[in-house]
Amino acid sequence: MTVAARRIDPDVWTKEQFLAWADAQPGDGSYEFDGARPVAMAPATLGHTEIARNIRETIRARLPAGKACRIYGPQQPIETVGGALREPDAFIACSAPSRTSVAIAAPIIVFEVLSPGKENRRRDEEEKVDEYGSVPTILRYVLVESESRAIRIFWRPPGERAWRSEPLDEAGPLGLPEFAITLTFDEIYEGVDFG
Repeated sequence: MTVAARRIDPDVWTKEQFLAWADAQPGDGSYEFDGARPVAMAPATLGHTEIARNIRETIRARLPAGKACRIYGPQQPIETVGGALREPDAFIACSAPSRTSVAIAAPIIVFEVLSPGKENRRRDEEEKVDEYGSVPTILRYVLVESESRAIRIFWRPPGERAWRSEPLDEAGPLGLPEFAITLTFDEIYEGVDFG
């Protein structure tokens, strides 16, 4: 897959313009930067929030000791193509950012919990697949459903550019071989009632 070329637009923002603008916004909204303009993020459902928290807490307890790897999200951005800043629900990076860093460098595994809404899903399932594919350190992009127990994984071996894809049914488990971690669906969806 390739990232679609953006048309030249005199009103395109720079990353620095976006960061200055975002810093001046009231605290009740969340925005990503698509490399051209701010993109308002839909408020997360309780189920979405619980799933993302479950992922972060389960991984945090299982990351190998002695490595500088951490789990981040949902408010720390990663930089993708064209200076875009995306805020995944969770991601693992093994870089050593400074206290004043805005974006976290060298993410390895990225999780997006899919929100209801056609535009939100399109962004996560199409645009971000391409964007995250442009970051050579990202080896695994995990799409987690928030309205059912289902996961889709995009992955690639180190050094390869093309994604491979596979769905997981509700039996799971979700393997993260880059860190020798396995998450069960029960752990990911703990406390979420689909009834």
